[in-house]
Amino acid sequence: MDDAAAVKETRRVLRQVQAHLTQARLNVGATCENVGLMEVFHHAQYVLPDLNLVTPRRNTAWVSVKEVETGLKALQAYNRPRRVEYIEGLTMPIFAKSLGELGLTMERQTPLLVHQPAPQPAPAPPSVPDGVTVAHVNTHEGCALWWYVWHNAYYEVLTQAVDPITIGQSMQQLAAGHQLDLVLYRYRFPIGVARLTLVPEDHSAHITGLALLKEARTPQLVQMLQGRAVQAAHQRGCTLVFTTSATELDRQAYQANGFANYGSLVYYAEKHTSNGNHKDAPDERVVQPVLIPPQ
Repeated sequence: MDDAAAVKETRRVLRQVQAHLTQARLNVGATCENVGLMEVFHHAQYVLPDLNLVTPRRNTAWVSVKEVETGLKALQAYNRPRRVEYIEGLTMPIFAKSLGELGLTMERQTPLLVHQPAPQPAPAPPSVPDGVTVAHVNTHEGCALWWYVWHNAYYEVLTQAVDPITIGQSMQQLAAGHQLDLVLYRYRFPIGVARLTLVPEDHSAHITGLALLKEARTPQLVQMLQGRAVQAAHQRGCTLVFTTSATELDRQAYQANGFANYGSLVYYAEKHTSNGNHKDAPDERVVQPVLIPPQ
């Protein structure tokens, strides 16, 4: 593949990622309004940053300061702070300068990793340790167990993504085919979990959460859980599988499992509106938002 073809393919993949993130927000109740060359996302009930922001419209490589300002004013009309998201590789470098002219500063830059299909024949998957199994969550009890693992201090979160983790909506999302949860067991004891958001119509999946028991974490188990997440996505017809992760260690683990670097998701916002999502967050990790539906 020559350089021009490679750039074209990269942009195609990034546009598919962009479409997935849009649909994932809509699936949890956000709305999207086209304002000029900007898309304005807004959630009527929740002020979570990742559900209330503006981003360039699809197939738009550059947007003027005036266009961005118009989109931000539309967001402010919903009583939401100014916040912009864009994908590196889909916008021109000068776009960041435009955001600075509007008084915004970089809030975070999150690496974007995309799984690459293995060449044929595919390498043999890692061997499964004795007593280790992976199960799909499809019951309320399974959802409760998943949340127990996710919030337990003895489990290390390896992947924290931009999609809001939702509480109380798991069964609805699972039944609708918008979400896939996995639990990793060792002799019937849960030692890890993974979550994917799915957009079946676009054949895409996003690994939004992955955690392992600190005492059980090994490179072999990390690779196994990541691999099972990818396999589960493929079984649902998702040909594109991507993830976002903040630390160098996380990126190395994914890259060893067939993921490639596709740039970053970049966020600009007003100061003091990051809700804890800043570069000084503990362990350099993105503080993941939690969406709690009304009772």
